[in-house]
Amino acid sequence: MNLQDIRQHLCYSETQTQTIKSTAQAWLCGLSSQYPIALTLTLKQTIAYTTPKGTVRRKINRQDCEQIAQRFIQKLNQQVFGHSAKRHGKHLKYLVVVEGERSKKNLHLHMAIGDIPNHVKLNQIDQLVTKAKLLVENIDEQHKVALADSGWMQYITKECGKHDTDIVLWQLA
Repeated sequence: MNLQDIRQHLCYSETQTQTIKSTAQAWLCGLSSQYPIALTLTLKQTIAYTTPKGTVRRKINRQDCEQIAQRFIQKLNQQVFGHSAKRHGKHLKYLVVVEGERSKKNLHLHMAIGDIPNHVKLNQIDQLVTKAKLLVENIDEQHKVALADSGWMQYITKECGKHDTDIVLWQLA
């Protein structure tokens, strides 16, 4: 999926009767068979860092969520593919959504994961996710791995705006 494809599928027109949200949901539902794994990651809601004056805590924001998601993706790819993830660029397919920003809930990540290699059994995914998240700061203990159905894409995009899909981290797709 490249940016041009996304823009082409989700283009907005004044004469268009459908909203960007419904168009995105319909398009992503069509891709749901390519993403058989559904994953929800809870995040720690504050980040602590040390300054010369002491330790400072601040609430996480969208940029932090993007960095956490990117780091988690890197670590999960390493768990699945080992050194081939770095050496040969092997990776899973991801669709990542930040939820909670618009609804003022705790920020958390929803993911749809695809391109699972044959050597990985579906019942091993939970164990691989657990190992990967232990290597990433600011991911909370709770997570949920399940088999994705066609409703998963609709569920994870429920906070999309009428005229935008800003909650979807397209750059990680």
